[in-house]
Amino acid sequence: MEVKKMIVQVCVFLVAGYVNSQIVTQLDLDNIASGLEIKVDVVENLDDGSRHLFKVTFNNKALKSLSGHNWKIYFFSFFIVESKHILSNDGLYTKPEGYILPNVNLKLRHENGGLFSMSPTTEFIGLPTNVEREITFYAANWAVSKTDIPPNWYITADGLNARVIDSTKEGFVGEFTSAKQWKRKKADKYDPYSPMTRYQRYKTTNPNVQMKMVIPTPKEITNHDTTKLLYISGQVTIVHSGLDNEASFLKDKYSFNISTTASTNGVNIYLSINHTILSAEGYTLTVNPSEKSVIINGKTNAGVLYGVQSLLSLLSHGRNIPQMQIRDEPRFEFRGMFIDVARNFIPKKVLEKLMDAMAMYKLNKLHLHLADDEGWRIEIEGLPELTEVGSKRCHSEIEDVCLIPQLGSGPYNTTSGSGFYSIQDYKDILSYAKKRHIEVIPEIDMPGHARAAIIAMEARYRKYSNTNNNEAEKYRLIDPDNESKFLSVQIFNDNAVNPCIESTYDFIDKIVSELEVMHSAVGHPLNIYHFGGDEVAKTAWVNSTKCNQLNFNFSADAESIRNELKNYFTQRVANITFIHGLNTAGWEDGFNAGDGMPFDRDIYQNQQVYSNAWDNVWEWGEARRAYNYANAGYKVIMSHATHLYFDHPYEPDPEERGLYWAPRFTDSYKTFRFLPDNLYENIDVTRMGDPLSKSDVCGVNNKKCPSLQKPENIAGMQGHLWSETILSEDNFFYMVFPRLLALAERAWYKAPWESVGDKTKRNRDMNNDWDNFAETLGKKELNRLDSMGIKYRIPPPGGSLQGDEIKFNTAFPGLSVEFSNKSQTTWNNGTIPYTGSPVFLRTKSADGKRTSRVISFSQVTSSARLVNLSLTTVMFCSFLMYTFLLKE
Repeated sequence: MEVKKMIVQVCVFLVAGYVNSQIVTQLDLDNIASGLEIKVDVVENLDDGSRHLFKVTFNNKALKSLSGHNWKIYFFSFFIVESKHILSNDGLYTKPEGYILPNVNLKLRHENGGLFSMSPTTEFIGLPTNVEREITFYAANWAVSKTDIPPNWYITADGLNARVIDSTKEGFVGEFTSAKQWKRKKADKYDPYSPMTRYQRYKTTNPNVQMKMVIPTPKEITNHDTTKLLYISGQVTIVHSGLDNEASFLKDKYSFNISTTASTNGVNIYLSINHTILSAEGYTLTVNPSEKSVIINGKTNAGVLYGVQSLLSLLSHGRNIPQMQIRDEPRFEFRGMFIDVARNFIPKKVLEKLMDAMAMYKLNKLHLHLADDEGWRIEIEGLPELTEVGSKRCHSEIEDVCLIPQLGSGPYNTTSGSGFYSIQDYKDILSYAKKRHIEVIPEIDMPGHARAAIIAMEARYRKYSNTNNNEAEKYRLIDPDNESKFLSVQIFNDNAVNPCIESTYDFIDKIVSELEVMHSAVGHPLNIYHFGGDEVAKTAWVNSTKCNQLNFNFSADAESIRNELKNYFTQRVANITFIHGLNTAGWEDGFNAGDGMPFDRDIYQNQQVYSNAWDNVWEWGEARRAYNYANAGYKVIMSHATHLYFDHPYEPDPEERGLYWAPRFTDSYKTFRFLPDNLYENIDVTRMGDPLSKSDVCGVNNKKCPSLQKPENIAGMQGHLWSETILSEDNFFYMVFPRLLALAERAWYKAPWESVGDKTKRNRDMNNDWDNFAETLGKKELNRLDSMGIKYRIPPPGGSLQGDEIKFNTAFPGLSVEFSNKSQTTWNNGTIPYTGSPVFLRTKSADGKRTSRVISFSQVTSSARLVNLSLTTVMFCSFLMYTFLLKE
């Protein structure tokens, strides 16, 4: 036996020596990239939520061995890998030497942001052809969704071109089949929905469900008579003067005639301005069958457009519309949608389609997040490096032509990680928005989240440093002598501009000036400049020589230094925007002075200062900021992550795309029931799903929940799509729709149930209103989205075993359900029989052309999933199996 062992060891040594003598060539690298199969499994998260365990399986199907020690495989992780070994003791930096996995001879290293690498040591024995090998390692926090492991892992070698490993482009993340995979920690209350869970969630007890005539719901509908109908067809004339833009929405849809005088035959649709209407965006719409007319009056052109949109909504369900009068106006002046185009680029055509829907549902602000750590997305005259370098992500050791890959963008600059709007593109977006009465609010995020700008301006610095030092320094954003060590929330160590150097403010003034020029060129004046201001690392400036030279009276702790410098930075930026005649805006933490209170509003000269109140994870205690800021004079935009962040999943299911750092999920129903006028009544559950009461959060006498003293300072509300997991147009529309319709409903219309004091009655009335809203989506609105080419999310069906038949329902009544057997080759409609074998179900889109993801129904899933056994039972069974295997 000992001799055999010795022979094996010698063979392994010889093979290892031979394998490592091989030099990886480009041909080798290409072959390995195409033939190396990688599968990633989340083994478990249940280490008290502090870390999760990955298993990576390498199966070499290539023609060449993965050999030598001059190669690296790069991958993205949202959390620090092997943080116990890679992170410094004080948590301020990652160790450049990385960490060698024991018994594997692979070194893990943090590059920057979420980019990590694994590379062989000299003792690595290679991976021969047709050999499979597994490695395991930990990452911080948890991973409970397939999108937690981004695609496009890639391989490089010294002097060779990087290549994406083909097997990681899609479908390389294993299934989540047990609670230890889909729960974040033992206290996590969430499990993937069973068909029965969905069935109960979709079920209604409302016997009087009826479709809404218009979404968002008009403030008042009177003189409604369904026995008197106006048939809008044949010869139809749009009569107006000076409202060509608004009339075009009707003409383009139905090819109606346009004239300044009424027709004596057929139907006339009158559009006009009426200054007696009180609200700037208010309108009236009168359908008069006896006069064969529709009259739309608006206070402004925007009001007329919203009246036209209501008429289009009425017509979308048929050309016969009943006699009625609508008097309507918006609840909030600010009704916005935020789109992050920096993390992953969103093409212009997608934004245009979004704006079509925004106008249709009367949203009027498009907040564009144009710059972040991972990308700069707008061309600026005179600063070509911003787009030549900052708009691209690719494999680059020194980042002279692009930023390093992030978020699964891979080594090439042809994915959603790269892209920008040219000056003409941005003007086109502004013109498109202007026609739809949408204000575009550009955001350049600073002083944190600014890595793309920093790297681009360092490239500019290098370009001029040997020939023109003044020009080189002109727009530089860092203090090269700043020795502060820090890690941002997204694990960047160099993403904060320095607020203590004048070139930072020269840069900001340049950006504001160029944005102003672009806006003015198309008659869409720049009104609000959003500077971001969020998530600055606490120690970003503690050792900055430039900041020390400003002679601030700093206290010793890092947080005080940061807050003092944020205060200085926001004042300087606000002053730049004031000189340009603009209002300023920022995320709430950009104005945070500490203890939930903002900086003194009077230090800013701008007419208005807007703050996006987003941080309301209830147990964190920061929800109070919204009302504190409003009471202090800021204009607050309700942007609360628990209800209005559309980058979160629709369900607590590993198959659903999205992040989940605030709530575990946010569906359309949750957005619909948001109470913007009564923030603390939205308190429901912790991040882990434990029930929360208002007293749990607010404490004795509501001490932790200040009341709203100045409701006039609640400017409005906004939905948000951060784009970390948005890799395509389909991903984009899946995440935004149909949640955007619920956002529009709450932003435009205050429902009577919102003012009901008794919570039980309020919830009952709210659910009845939701039933009507859901009915309208299923039988009308989703069809409209289909016709626009908007691929909204189709919710999987619910199912309940009743006798020998599966009863089904959908989130939006009117959508049909199909079923199939295990083969899933033939799909049927109608009654679903159940014989004991699993049945597969899916929902169809309103136009019947697409389907939801497929779910499985069986007797087990009809009541409770086997995998939803108590955690104790699962762990006990696992222990027994493990013991048995050890004995074997």
